Order: sequence, then C-alpha cells, then structure tokens
Amino acid sequence: MMTHFLGISSVFPTRFVQACIILAVLSCQKDVLAPETGLISQAVGKIETEYVAGQEKIEVGGNEEVETFATAEVINEVRTRLQAYQKNFETRYKVTRNLSEGYPVGVIPAVDACPAGTEKVKFFMDNQDGGSSSRSGWTGAWTVDQNGNSWHTLCVVYGGVFRFMILNKPTEYLLVRFGNNKSLYMEPRVWNVYMDNEDKNNKNALAEGDLSPSFINSKGTNLQFWAISGNTTPGPNQDAQFPDLGFSYGVFGTFSAPVIAGGSGTLKTDDENNNNANQLYSVDWNTNAVTNASYVQGFGVDRTNDPGNTTFNIRRVR
Repeated sequence: MMTHFLGISSVFPTRFVQACIILAVLSCQKDVLAPETGLISQAVGKIETEYVAGQEKIEVGGNEEVETFATAEVINEVRTRLQAYQKNFETRYKVTRNLSEGYPVGVIPAVDACPAGTEKVKFFMDNQDGGSSSRSGWTGAWTVDQNGNSWHTLCVVYGGVFRFMILNKPTEYLLVRFGNNKSLYMEPRVWNVYMDNEDKNNKNALAEGDLSPSFINSKGTNLQFWAISGNTTPGPNQDAQFPDLGFSYGVFGTFSAPVIAGGSGTLKTDDENNNNANQLYSVDWNTNAVTNASYVQGFGVDRTNDPGNTTFNIRRVR
C-alpha cells in the first residue's frame, strides 16, 4: 500500500505522478466530473497495493491479521481528497431528485424495498476478508452476508418533516445526506464517515440509485450525514414522534425514546486491516471548519474503542 515499504517517500503532489510510474503495483485515481449530468463521480482512493491476478480471495476462515493504520501522510492525503470532493459538491451539485423542497435524506427501510415513487439507493461493501463484520437486533435492510460483507439499502425521502422530538433530554439522530440544502432543524455541519474497505480484489458496488454526495468505489465508502438535535426543554416546534412516511424505517442514533419496542440494533463493518485509512470528521456548513472525532454526534456511528472498524447504531422509529 505505502511507498515507504520500498524506501520511497511519497510527497504530494509533486512526486505523486513519479511514484505512480515507478511503482506499477500502486493505483492512482483522481476526481472525475460526469460530463453529461454534471454530477461528480468520485474516484478518491488511498494509495495501496492492488489485487494480484491469480491470488485467491479468502472471504472467511483466513489467517487472523493484526490491524495496522496508514501513516499520517496517507491519512492527510485521503482527507484532502475527501474535502476537495465535498467542496466540488457544494459548489456544483444540483438537487435532481424528485423532491421540490430540496431536503432529500436517506432512511433505512425495514425491508429491501421502497414505496412506489420513492427513490431507492442500494450499495454493497466488501469488508475485511476473514473479518468480524456482524449485525445484531433490528437493522432493517442493512445486512451482513455469510462472507462478512454488507448490503445497505436507503430510501430517499423529504427531510423537511424530520424535526426535534419532545423529550426531557436531547434526542440526537442522523439522516443520510442526499442533497445540498438543509432544513432549519439540521445542524450546520456535515458529518463524513469514510470506511477503508477490503483491499484485495475489492467488490464494492453501487447496485441501485445515486449515492451522491456520498460515494463508493473500489477502495472505500464515504457516507455523509445530517444531524438533528433536540432540546432539553420541549418547545413549540418539536414533534411528538417521527414522521409517518408510509413504511417502516429506521434512523441512526443511540437515543432511548421514542423507539418501537425491539426496534434497535447495531451493524459493524470490519474495515481493512492493512494500513487502515478510516476517517471520521465534520465540516461546518457556515465556516468550513473541520473537526476530527471518534464518533458521530448522537453515536449513530461510533469508533470510540475501535477506530479501525465502524459500528452503526440503528433505531427503528416507525
């Protein structure tokens, strides 16, 4: 993965092209703008070793590996590319989804389907071979297969109906971001969670829909979230419950109520073990200030005790 393995120091950007020519085993990618749609197709990837032709891909039962993390140089380069992609999105992307209000967000349906007229987005993450990806409790249409890989389905809905909940304590929850407009109730920050997926012969795939402004490619997956936080004292603009969208769904968070009985669970992805380049940070919508974190607000996504892997906390609310 790293040029330092061969005694070569990677200096970006002046020596980036040179390093790629010298080391044929390294993959080099750059952001691409789709010419017809104007949507940005993301090709950000960390610098890593590629799959060797003929090498067997061991999904389960392989040798246990010790997790290692990428150098600060690579972490910074990945972060720079992620932020450059987001900047392009903010300035160029136009909401094309069939939601005139402009607040499209993603929720997790109970089953692998969305109501008629509702956009469905489905993607597949190739997690660490022989790893410990798992799910427990209610995770809706987010599942882990027999090889430890995961399927993720989202339904794109109007985000303007999601507001504060009436509680005696804050309710913090996350919705997947699918547009460049935010409602009054969404906090002025965009949460980014980058998962460094399996390196060897990666099978990541976008099966249905448009994941923008998040992305998935052969190196990893980046998901963007809006956060909604309730107040300690109920106010006139707070809803008593989550909106009825006409189907059963869940959001991200660890809040205790209001939640349907038996409607909470976790899904863990075992991310790449070799030179892991996971990222988790927020960018303030107003100031562009970047804040690193070990978990996403409300703990909808958590890496506090396991930075090399990702835990999604899911709550069924309808």
